[in-house]
Amino acid sequence: MCHFSGVSAKTKVTCENENIQTIECNVISVDSALYGRADRNTCSQGRPFWQLFNTGCSQSVTSFSFHRCELKQKCEVRMSDVRNPDPCWGTFKYLQTDFTCLAAEVDITCENDKAKLHCGNEVISADSALYGRADRNTCSQNRPSGQLADTSCSQSGTLGFIKDRCEMKQKCEVRMSDVRNPDPCRGTFKYLQTDFTCLAAGK
Repeated sequence: MCHFSGVSAKTKVTCENENIQTIECNVISVDSALYGRADRNTCSQGRPFWQLFNTGCSQSVTSFSFHRCELKQKCEVRMSDVRNPDPCWGTFKYLQTDFTCLAAEVDITCENDKAKLHCGNEVISADSALYGRADRNTCSQNRPSGQLADTSCSQSGTLGFIKDRCEMKQKCEVRMSDVRNPDPCRGTFKYLQTDFTCLAAGK
């Protein structure tokens, strides 16, 4: 069984004349979003002083960005969506979004083992699942080449099964016998790969 994970905190700043803010990562988790101006340096190039003077100008757009971007791999927010009403006429504004890039957890379990997904105090949100074989390297140790040749083998409905068994739980177990019926490719040594995100309970 293999298990990989990782997270990274990021900030995206988009000046209001750029019209659209685009955020991309494995799984987006919005922490906060501000539209306005909190300092005189951000998005200041070529701007007169009077457009940068008001650093107490802001409106929270966290809720809007959350609904537009949360748990997506890519999202776009238009400046026109967040500037109404304008929090400070005459000030050159920007949209600053603080977010966490949740690298999806990846669990790989060979077919003669049992998958054990766990998120500690958080809960599981399954993103994708494959039961079968997509390459010749995964779960290949001590296996004859004939059992690794079919790399287009996959069981339909695997993600739905994983969601039924594991979604919004802190941990779960999946037996290979539960997902291999019917066998998608007899004679091929298969594995279960589950990509999932650990979320704060209730998020």
